[in-house]
Amino acid sequence: MRTVSARFGLLLLLLAGRAAAQNQPSPPPVTTPTAAAPVPAAAAPAPVAVTPAPATAAPATAGPAPAPAAATPPWRPFQELAFLVGSWSGSAESGARVGGRVARFTPEFTGNYLVHRGSTILTADDGTEETIEEVGTFTYDREKRRYVATYFFSTGISATFDVEIAPDGARLTSREVLNAEAGTRMRMLFSRKSDGELALSMDLAPGGKDFLPFLTSSLRKK
Repeated sequence: MRTVSARFGLLLLLLAGRAAAQNQPSPPPVTTPTAAAPVPAAAAPAPVAVTPAPATAAPATAGPAPAPAAATPPWRPFQELAFLVGSWSGSAESGARVGGRVARFTPEFTGNYLVHRGSTILTADDGTEETIEEVGTFTYDREKRRYVATYFFSTGISATFDVEIAPDGARLTSREVLNAEAGTRMRMLFSRKSDGELALSMDLAPGGKDFLPFLTSSLRKK
């Protein structure tokens, strides 16, 4: 009887073990191991774009209004010769003769003419003196837009000159000379110096010959 019981008990244990084995979950399928994929290096953090703060505009200040450009004064005749206006005096030379000279330039006839009046006294080695006086009139030719001068000398000679304006003065070249040797030419130079001095010179050229110095003078305004 005990033998039957023991066998029956053993049979129950076997059946219970098989049932327990059937009730356990199935294990996952076995996979063939593969090489581990390389782990990517940690990427550097992307730079953070910093948007600059908008510049604060400087507060507008009401500045002074620009001054209007000064109007250019209209051109007037003889303004290029204005440096001559006034009374002058100084030394004079003519070859071996020396002496003095005075000159005065004045606008006349409501500014339509610039008149030059002058006197030169020259003394020779023997003591003899010679006085030369002159009157010159500058006129502006409106049609040809140029200056013309006419001079009368106490020697009886007269001449008409074309006037050329230069940065440092004026140059007069004769176009006609009366009561002198045929073909005689004259030229005069009025030159202002940096120290305020006025240099006057006169050159003569006999017919067919070159100019030669005749009279030079250095003047200062009185």
